[in-house]
Amino acid sequence: MGALEAIRRLEAWRGQRVYVHLEVNPEAYLRNASGTLDEVGLFGEGLFRVHLRLRDPAALVYIQDVTEFVEDGSAIVMMGLDGQHRVRQTLTVSDTPLDVGKVES
Repeated sequence: MGALEAIRRLEAWRGQRVYVHLEVNPEAYLRNASGTLDEVGLFGEGLFRVHLRLRDPAALVYIQDVTEFVEDGSAIVMMGLDGQHRVRQTLTVSDTPLDVGKVES
């Protein structure tokens, strides 16, 4: 899936509740945050910046240096890879809740 197709799919969800997973390795992790998708922005070439504005509740999601766009079932996965092709950051957006797994001790 290319960047334009990913953005086209996200634009189709404007006005609908979406679920967001954001992961920045090794520093941050946010799973199943949700809100109504209000705006979608894609900027750059090759290394993209993606902006999502949500409402109900109000939020802004931003990820930069995105190099890959992948469809995973009903989800759109946007990833930035490092120089060794390891996932550095991921933004996943879906119109259905994402699996949160379970915490094991």
